[in-house]
Amino acid sequence: MECPACKSTFAHVEIDGIQVDICKGGCGGIWFDTFEFRKFDEPHEEAGTELLNIPVDPTVKVDREVRINCPKCDNITLMRNFFSVKKEVEIDTCANCAGVWLDMGELNHIRKQYASEEERKADAAAAFDEMFGPELERLKLEREHKLENARRIANMLKFICPSYYLPGNQDGGAF
Repeated sequence: MECPACKSTFAHVEIDGIQVDICKGGCGGIWFDTFEFRKFDEPHEEAGTELLNIPVDPTVKVDREVRINCPKCDNITLMRNFFSVKKEVEIDTCANCAGVWLDMGELNHIRKQYASEEERKADAAAAFDEMFGPELERLKLEREHKLENARRIANMLKFICPSYYLPGNQDGGAF
């Protein structure tokens, strides 16, 4: 396969039984196939340390502003998104095969952000609450107010049209 950033040939490296494609001697990027990235993104995962110091060619220049295509899928441009709510590292993912492309140094930066997946999820939940919490609370109060009004109307209807339904003691109907 060819590196999507610098067009060098990938080197295939097997780490803990996982085949990872790296741009060794080129731009230093790493390609992870579907779900492989999650096995290397945390600091306690020892397998990832082998990918932190990939030899690069200092003469290779990569324009990070240019969108790149997936090295596995034909004519699919990788989507650029932030790895976490800290918005410090942008990763490129393929919408078709779910592969992940990391430029040189991004794995090292990602591994320093969070100690575990639980910590990353807790940070994301806190950011969600900060962004949407007040609006969700307002909607909850509005829903409770509407529910209380509906109960009042139901009680008024019960008063106007009382039901004397007693199971088994009525012939046809509840009124």
